[in-house]
Amino acid sequence: MGAESSALRSCALRGPPATLHSGLAVFPAELQDGKVASVFVYKRENEDKVNQAAKHLKTLRHPCLLRFLSCTVETDGIHLVTERVQPLEAALETLSSAEVCAGIYDILLALIFLHDRGHLTHNNVCLSSVFVSEDGHWKLGGMETVCRVPQATPEFLRSIQSVRDPACIPPEETAPGFTALPEAQGHARDAYAFGKLVERLLAGLNGQADALRGFQQALHSALLHPEPQRRPALCTLLSHDFFRNDFLEVVNFLKSLTLKSEEEKTEFFKFLLDRVSGLSEELIASRLVPLLLNQLVFAEPVAVKSFLPHLLGPKKDGPGESPRLLSPALFRARVVPVLLQLFQVHEEHVRTALLAHLEAYVEHFTPEQLRTVILPQVLLGLRDTSSSIVAITLHSLAVLVSLLGPEVVVGGQRTKVFKRTAPSFTKAIDLSPEGDGFSQPRAFPMNGLADVRHTSGDSESFLPSPQVSEEWPDWSEPGEPESRTVHTPAWPPGPARPPLTALEETRGGLTHSGLSRAVSPGGGIAGTPGDEAQPLAPSQPHKTSPVQDQPPPPQVSSRERHPKVPSELGLGEEFTIQVKKKLAQDPELDWFADMIPEIKPSGAILVLPELRTETGIPNMDGVSPGMQFSSKFAAAEMTEAESDGWGDAGELSWGDSSW
Repeated sequence: MGAESSALRSCALRGPPATLHSGLAVFPAELQDGKVASVFVYKRENEDKVNQAAKHLKTLRHPCLLRFLSCTVETDGIHLVTERVQPLEAALETLSSAEVCAGIYDILLALIFLHDRGHLTHNNVCLSSVFVSEDGHWKLGGMETVCRVPQATPEFLRSIQSVRDPACIPPEETAPGFTALPEAQGHARDAYAFGKLVERLLAGLNGQADALRGFQQALHSALLHPEPQRRPALCTLLSHDFFRNDFLEVVNFLKSLTLKSEEEKTEFFKFLLDRVSGLSEELIASRLVPLLLNQLVFAEPVAVKSFLPHLLGPKKDGPGESPRLLSPALFRARVVPVLLQLFQVHEEHVRTALLAHLEAYVEHFTPEQLRTVILPQVLLGLRDTSSSIVAITLHSLAVLVSLLGPEVVVGGQRTKVFKRTAPSFTKAIDLSPEGDGFSQPRAFPMNGLADVRHTSGDSESFLPSPQVSEEWPDWSEPGEPESRTVHTPAWPPGPARPPLTALEETRGGLTHSGLSRAVSPGGGIAGTPGDEAQPLAPSQPHKTSPVQDQPPPPQVSSRERHPKVPSELGLGEEFTIQVKKKLAQDPELDWFADMIPEIKPSGAILVLPELRTETGIPNMDGVSPGMQFSSKFAAAEMTEAESDGWGDAGELSWGDSSW
């Protein structure tokens, strides 16, 4: 009892006890570290028996034997502390046929271990010696009656007669002249008692009719035989058909998973879903979940791909949902506690499988579990050197944001970075020349022209927008009047040169062969030879023009002069672009393809800033090749200094191949 006993001395009893057939009381208890346990309370006069039981429990370790924790002497008796169990008598009514079959198999394995490995005999295999653990396994207890085979003399058997079940005593012990059995028949006493126990358990068992009848016949003809030498060893029953069912085969395979070959494991996990689908949900949750959700199963690629997706998530109603094994209530009760433990396992294959199916089960954790267990463990993946772990961790954090909120997952230091803005695409404007069937929604400027303005009749003028909006523009709403005429301010008298037109500022490698007119230094238009030059009457200056009270601009060559905006050069009413609709054209291809501009002679020269680059070369982007200037301009005679190297006048055709 020593140090191990003193470490667990503060065990606290919880709840009422369960009383066994022998009068022994079994209390549920809780250890100092919070773990649950069971306490067997013996009377003080049975100290020798308790010491015998504690000795065997401490030295014999087997999954189907009751696990020993401590033994202490208290005021109310001697406390033997074991793992949390309950008597089989109390749990038998709640067990299914598959669980009873698996339980019988557990007790059979425990007895084979005692006989073959320990060379011991139990001497009291009965219903009160069997217990059910929390994971559903049956455990063999009552170790106070265990002894070695030669020690099972009539004297020893009489000393433990008070705790033995009379129904399990073999007939040879009641015969006169009974002596100790030879060591070769040491299993006979336990075999008879095991046959009596199974016979009682099979009385209320349903299903497996053929296998059940065959097993009952084997019990009567072999284990319950009145002669001990005719009773076979219990290991001969392991291969009986009664123990060949899906549940028991799955349990046995998972228990010995490390001993199986890769081919066996691949075949097993590939068809595991079909084998367990016929079992009850309670049986899967209580017995199979602890065996399936562990590091060994998570390390099998076939299990992760073919089976675990059906277990890592509860059932959902609705078409198209993948088949699941457990209801939401059973999932929260049985699977969630196992998952909380698995999240504390820092193995890459385990964490990858858990996070891959996080969306299927994360909503079944409580908010407290998500904040204190799941989130801290998931955040550890961001510091891992594996790129795949970091990637799947970031995906999982996005799932947790929807449940815990961004303040919990990423912190509260956040600012608004992205605005909610969108352009207006819903308004429509009539963009056709005559307002007919070409009207359609306007989304973007066409052919490089920023705005579209309507004029009366068949003419339109295209002028650039004077302002640039800093936010999303509403391109659908015209911001200027229907028609607009810009007047050219009068130049002050002097040798100042008149403003250049878009047709005249074409120096830099281009030759205009069709230009026949030019502007004279006096401000008029010089005709062809033989015509008299007529002065050009200056139009009224614009009220807002800044040129009125300023000195004349300096003489700058056409190479250095930048294009001027219409507010500086002006556009006369007489000089307009007449647009005529061209029939049988697809308006969706080019809105300007059906327009034939017609230029009337005027007192001012048309300047289109969009048609000029800084080098003086006309910019033809967005202008239809079909447009032609048909007007001719008469060139006036100019001196070399005044003309500043202007090119020869001629007719300019936009359809010319030289462009």
